[in-house]
Amino acid sequence: MARYKLMRKKNPLNKEKSELWYATPAPGRQVKTRELCRNATANTTLADIELQMGLELLFKHLPRLLARGENVQLGRLGSLKLEYGSEGAWAPELFGPHLIRNERIVFRPSRELREAVQQLLSYQIGGIVDQGISFASIKDYREWQEQQREKKGDKE
Repeated sequence: MARYKLMRKKNPLNKEKSELWYATPAPGRQVKTRELCRNATANTTLADIELQMGLELLFKHLPRLLARGENVQLGRLGSLKLEYGSEGAWAPELFGPHLIRNERIVFRPSRELREAVQQLLSYQIGGIVDQGISFASIKDYREWQEQQREKKGDKE
């Protein structure tokens, strides 16, 4: 189950409107390669070390392909490609590779992978964040708000 935290933010499309509560992904536990390979190869004739080695070989080969500008298809997983931006030049003659910046590798999941995840996806609240303070639940947040109101009442 995917967990989310609620955070109060300004609407990015209309900054003048009041803040609203938005869901942001709460970090889950990190699954290491070894565990992934062990789980993926369970009940198969493939050894987990063979899958790990396949991933290592893929890692050694991918940089060359991406550096050449190739769009790399990863079967039913999706694809990887290189993207970048650049600074502008006043004339084509003034443009050079030194103006290219923000290189990044982009993974585009296949429709099949996206749909498989969506079918399994469900959500659970994992807390709430307000004024930089993280609360475990909405109930805890409301109790904190009440304490803040009481403190303000005592000061006046």
